[in-house]
Amino acid sequence: MRPGEMLSEMLLLVTQKFYGKYDKSDKPYVLHLLKVMHYVKSEDEEIQCIALGHDLLEDTNVTTGELIAMGFSERVVNGIWHLTKARDDDYDSYLNKVMSNRDAMRVKLADLRHNSDIRRLKGLTEKDFARMQKYHRMFLTLSAAYKE
Repeated sequence: MRPGEMLSEMLLLVTQKFYGKYDKSDKPYVLHLLKVMHYVKSEDEEIQCIALGHDLLEDTNVTTGELIAMGFSERVVNGIWHLTKARDDDYDSYLNKVMSNRDAMRVKLADLRHNSDIRRLKGLTEKDFARMQKYHRMFLTLSAAYKE
């Protein structure tokens, strides 16, 4: 693909696959993906694609095989796969999966930053506080490891 094409393809894909889906604040889900891409603060097209597509495998019917067939690079597909929490992943196994790929770590830090923004929530419940604590723990662990 020519420079910019992969990013355009990913933007088109996530816009289609997340059409009609909304986040916890009733905003179109694709805005979360765009915000995560913004938070990674990179001109690296592959990192931008990983950020945009970080929830594709977990929340849609897209597969790694389809991403490869569409022409996404191995780096992009691997990054997205490492960000995908499988049904049987517990906290530690998921964290280890993310930590085994530096691109995934960078994108997950951006994802946690956006997911931890309580201004996105309509009201705070005990469940929200527990989730924020879990996000904070993961953020601290990933931040320390990413700096190494």
